[in-house]
Amino acid sequence: MNGLERFVADLSVLGRECERRNGLAVVTLDVERPDLVGPLQVGADPPNEFPNLPPHWLHAPRQLVIPGGKPHPSELGPDWLKWSRTHPNWKGGANGARLWLAHARSLVLTATKV
Repeated sequence: MNGLERFVADLSVLGRECERRNGLAVVTLDVERPDLVGPLQVGADPPNEFPNLPPHWLHAPRQLVIPGGKPHPSELGPDWLKWSRTHPNWKGGANGARLWLAHARSLVLTATKV
């Protein structure tokens, strides 16, 4: 099982909707922000070494600006941007998907909406 397959399988065990798109995993997050209505999708690029190594990029809808960096075009298309955000305290292993979800959620909560 490669990193993407493992990532998707681990997220499914956690009850997360996840789809493969353009070699990435697109995950539905539950985020409570008054300016974001409904579930939010974000993308990840799990490396083949996942869960020992974390996904590096966070792919987010274009309207979100993640603090502390410059966005790059996303493989998910023109409505998306990707942000270089590695997990600062990655331990990997069986909790890799759970750690990534918490990291992605925290980044989205600090983002500004344009």
